[in-house]
This record gives sequence, structure tokens and C-alpha cells, in this order.
Amino acid sequence: MEIQDEGTTDNRQRMTDVRDTVEDYAIPPGEEDAAAATAAEEITDVDENPAVDITDDDANNDSTAAAAAAAVDESILESGSAESSEEGTDKDKPVDPNEALLQAMNHKEDGNNHFKSGDLISAARSYRHGTTLLKNLNQGNTGDEQVKQLIIILQTNLSMICFKQKKHKMSRDVASKALEVDNQNVKALYRRGVASRAMGDVDAARADLKEAYKLDPANTAVKKELLAIKKSLEDMKKKEKARLQKAFSSKSGSLLYSDKEAEEKRKLEEKKEQERRDAEALKKRKQEWEDECVRRMSSEPPEEAISYEDWDKAMKKKDEDEEKARKKAKKEEEDRKKEEKRKAREAQKANSQSKDDDSSDDELTESELRSLRGYKKTSDGRTTSYFNREQTEKEKELIGCIKPKKLEEVSSAASSTAASPTSLNNTSSVGSAWNAAGTTWEEKDTSEWCRACLTECLKEATAVFTASNAEQSTYVAVVKEVQSLTGDASVALAGGKKRYIYDFHTSVKYDIIDDGDEQIASGTLALPDINSATTAEEELDVDISGWKKAPSGEGVNLEDAVACQNLLVQDVRRSVLRFVEKFNANF
Repeated sequence: MEIQDEGTTDNRQRMTDVRDTVEDYAIPPGEEDAAAATAAEEITDVDENPAVDITDDDANNDSTAAAAAAAVDESILESGSAESSEEGTDKDKPVDPNEALLQAMNHKEDGNNHFKSGDLISAARSYRHGTTLLKNLNQGNTGDEQVKQLIIILQTNLSMICFKQKKHKMSRDVASKALEVDNQNVKALYRRGVASRAMGDVDAARADLKEAYKLDPANTAVKKELLAIKKSLEDMKKKEKARLQKAFSSKSGSLLYSDKEAEEKRKLEEKKEQERRDAEALKKRKQEWEDECVRRMSSEPPEEAISYEDWDKAMKKKDEDEEKARKKAKKEEEDRKKEEKRKAREAQKANSQSKDDDSSDDELTESELRSLRGYKKTSDGRTTSYFNREQTEKEKELIGCIKPKKLEEVSSAASSTAASPTSLNNTSSVGSAWNAAGTTWEEKDTSEWCRACLTECLKEATAVFTASNAEQSTYVAVVKEVQSLTGDASVALAGGKKRYIYDFHTSVKYDIIDDGDEQIASGTLALPDINSATTAEEELDVDISGWKKAPSGEGVNLEDAVACQNLLVQDVRRSVLRFVEKFNANF
């Protein structure tokens, strides 16, 4: 932006000198709200003991710059190109760009002086007024570099003031406005980073500080903040880890382990009690052995003392014999009681029969009445439920014979009329004679036949590969063995159609041989899921495990062996499809 020439040549030269000194008036790292930069209200709250530890370059203003600003001010007053330059007249915003730039610089110097004296409210007001004066000179960020530089200095200083006043959100917003003018300004990135960290947004703070570090790796303040963030994150992780350990620790009285601890404590007490009882029993048993030894030696004639092991073995055998004798006696007693009960029942039955024989044949005995209670006799002498209704002769004649009859062979004509050939091919091998139409669900187990057929089809899988080397060697891959074939299969008939259901899992061992029938490699292919849902060759899963015998031999190329292996995989898939075709054709 070129400054309009309204004064003398000397004024323009002095103004140029003032602009050249703008870059010397910078206050280091700072962040915050540009909304505050354009606001006209005064800041009302401030720290009771504001710190004066300003880190900006403006804290050490050059006396030459101040003198130049004063000279320009006097020149403007003498030429009459400015209406007023007194303090406190900022309400009348200057129209002349030169005057606006000069007053903005004066406000910046005033803000720096207020900051040194600890008057943060006045410092914030001065920086804010300076930014307001330059706002119209940088609309849409189209101002010249000198104006932009001064705006960034004012806003980063204002961001620092807001941060010291504990207005962290305002500090971050002002720094963001400074970054809208220059998104790579290290000071503005730093100010916004420290404000974000103070607000608890560690991720945003780390992102801004990392960007500032990339632009200025030698900046000590940026590195210090990054290290502080790293340390705080590590402390947070340690606290969280300690909290989780305390929550899940068995020593902290956690509810997760209280039941388990009680159970372990109970088991430990039971174990100790059992050990105590065993120790007492052993002590008592040894006392008995010592008494036995004393008895033997004091007998007439004296007997030889016996070792504890022999005595214990003899006592155990004696205890076993006594236990067997007790069990035998108990069983004999139970058998005797059972026999007595049986004889008592037989005597009671015989007595009851003798009483029944004395009664009239036309009257039911008491036992017959008890057995027939809730039943009745039909006209043909059958006993049936009391609620059963007996049919009359006329009803029987109308219904006809309802006795079960033997099923005869279904004629071919009846079969052809009952089901179409497309939906029930070979139905007789699956459905029963009574289900010729296939309308009732019926299932036939074909697992044994399918396992044999699938094994045969897999063993037929082969692959031939001709190498591209000079000898044009031919490699042949053949399946040697089908291993661990498990699963089942069945054919279901429902709704007039057949459903072929199968689910198998297996693996095959294969060898790769060369022209001279020499084995050069071997391995295993796993087929984890052969089921009726797999209808296409590419849908069948074949897992290739590592080589059981890696390709070896004179002139053998690993790539050729792998190519031959892949061809075998394709033929194994086709073998499974051949099994499916045979399954469908056979049933």
C-alpha cells in the first residue's frame, strides 16, 4: 500500500524512516482474540499484582525510533496535515493512512510503557486502539507488509496481556486473528498454543507449538512449552495407569476380586485344617505302632520289633478287610429285609385273591373297582376311558374300515402326476412312498457316501507346469492323501424340491515331482469350509500352509514350484465342484 503524499517532502522521508523501524518494535510470543482487538470496550478485570516480565522486543524500545516518531509528529503538527496528535483523541479516527500508521505506533509504545509499569488494563486499551486504527488499512488482508507487521505486533502483545489477565479464551482468539494476517508467524502460534494449553486443549496446543518449532527450531520458549506439554501428558498417563491398577488390584479391596479372595481364603483354611487332621492322625498312628513294638518286645517269648512301614501296611490291609466285611454284612442285611418284604407282599396278595374268589362273579371286587375307577367297559368287553364315546353300527358303516393297511409300491403313473420331473429328479431315492409329492419335509443322511466321493475327487486333483528355463522342465503336482475329513451331508425334500446340504472340513497333502519322478517339494492345503453355500469356484477357501519340504534340487526354481502349487489349488477347487455335481446327480 502506498501512502498518499499530503505533506512536504521532508514529511514523506520521515514517515518512511518511521515505517522502517516498525520491525524493531515486536513483542515475542503471544496469542489471543482478534475480537478483542477490534472491540472498543475497556478491560475491566486485571491481576491484583500484574507481572512485568514482558518478553517482547518492544520492552527494550530503541530511543532512535522514539525520536523519529516525535520528529514526524512535530512535522505533521507544523504542516497542519493532522487534526490532532494529543493522547486521548483516538475517538476521531484519522483518515490519512500516514497519520493512522503514526498513531498506531504511538499506541503500541504507550502499551509497552503501561506494561512495564504493571498497568495491564491501560496496556490492553492502547494495543486495542492501535489495532482499530489499522483495521481499515488491511481490509481482506490486502495491506502492505509494514501495516501487516504492525497489526501482528499489536495483536500478539494484546494476546499476551489477556493471558496474564487469565482471559485465556480471549488470548487464544486474538492470536488467531494475528494468524489470519500471517499464518506462519511464530509468535502468534506460540501465543495461541500457550492459551490453548491453559484452557485444557492439549492437542490444539501441541499442534500450534509443533508448527512454530518447525518454523523456528531455535526458539527456546517454544521448545520449553513443548517439553512441558510432553511432561504433563506423561504425568496424566501415569496417574491414569495408577488409578486403573488400584481399581483392578487384588490388594485394594476391589469388588472384582472380593469373591475370589474369600474363596481362596476358605480353601486355604480348609487345606490347613486337613493338614492338621492328617498330622494328628499320623501322630496317633505312630503312637499305636510304638505301643505295638513295646508289646512285642515285652511278650513271652519276646518278639522282634516291626518297622513302621510294615506295620502300617499290615494295618491298612486289616482295615480294608474289615471294611469289606462291613459292606458284606450290610448287603446281606439289605437282602434279608427285601426278601421279608417280598414274602409279605405275596402273602397279602394270596389273602386278597382268596377273598375275591368268595364273592359273586357278577359283582366287581374292591380291587377291580379301584383299578377301573375312571374307566368303563365297552360292548365288546374292552376297558376304555370313561369319556370315550362308542360308535354306533350306522356310524361305523358310514366311516368304513379304518384299520392300518400296508403301503403298496407307488405306480410310475402316479409318480409322474404327483411331481414334475424338474423339481423331483430321483425323488424315490430320497423320499418315502407316502411322500411321493414331496410336500412334507423329509431328510436323508448321505454323509458316508459324500465323504467317500469327496475324498475320491480330491485325490484326482493334479497340476502340470512347464518351466520357462532353458531345459523347459515339467513339474507335476499330485494329491497324495486326504487328511482329517470331517463334517456331514444330507438331502432334504420339502415343498416339492430337493435341497443338497453339506458342510465338510479337510486338508490334503501334495507332492511336486519333476521329469524324473523325483520329489522336489511337498506341502499341505487346508480346505476349512466346504459347504452348500459355496457355489462358485473362486468362493472356495483354500489355505496354503508353509512348505513341508521346501523346493530343492538341481535347477529347481522356487517361482516355478509356487506357480505349480497355484495350479494345484485351482484344480482342487474344481475337484470340489465335481463332487457337488456327482452329489446332485446321484440323489
